[in-house]
Amino acid sequence: MIDSSSFNKIGSDAYRLSFTLKNTGAIPLEIPSVEVTLTDTQDRAVLRRVLVPAQFGASTAILAARSELAGVVSMKVSGDGNRTVSSPPSSEPSAPLRVAGYRVLAFYP
Repeated sequence: MIDSSSFNKIGSDAYRLSFTLKNTGAIPLEIPSVEVTLTDTQDRAVLRRVLVPAQFGASTAILAARSELAGVVSMKVSGDGNRTVSSPPSSEPSAPLRVAGYRVLAFYP
């Protein structure tokens, strides 16, 4: 489960998403992928990306029983079709999208 998350603007078109995945069960589980949806002021999706565990800092494929994993990813979003998720954010010039919120969903592909 996603125990907590935060989404912060770190530049004109750059953001940092941090979240904690938590295994509350008694058995180890595979680390899930994470879907990130950035939304505008009317809660419409402006960017949707699926992140595999290696993209948010997982160094192993398994989350031990009753343990947590902190995930972090930096995102650069622009309005010119170059919507990217990268770490660290790239420095290519482009017009920023209007991002007002986010949603995070853990799932197994």
